Amino acid sequence: MKKTALILLVLLGSVGYSQTLDCSKFKNVTAYNPEFPNRSFMIKDNVQESYNNGVLQMVWDLKWLSECEYEVVCIKKLGETQIALGDRIVVTIISIDNECYTCKRVFYSKDFPEGDVDPKSTFCFKKN
Repeated sequence: MKKTALILLVLLGSVGYSQTLDCSKFKNVTAYNPEFPNRSFMIKDNVQESYNNGVLQMVWDLKWLSECEYEVVCIKKLGETQIALGDRIVVTIISIDNECYTCKRVFYSKDFPEGDVDPKSTFCFKKN
């Protein structure tokens, strides 16, 4: 009986202790994916700009859906890319580690109307 009570107490304590993410610092940021350091993006207010080697490639309309989730819709293409105007991505920040965050991204397009999931991508603040 004591073991059961102890197990329940530990489980309830771990359920009650959940980390709350503070995603506010990602609302105006320049970041990059460490796997592709020449590609970066800048979020400022309700716009996200995507760069390749410092050259603007795409402009996205950005809407925050919750504190740690946002949606971008491609509104301008300036270079060759597989992204089409109107394609959208829903980004959910799932963890934060110092100057980097890990997110899940779901891509929606004509080819993927139900969404194509990228379960885990990491982005870090770009230092100027």
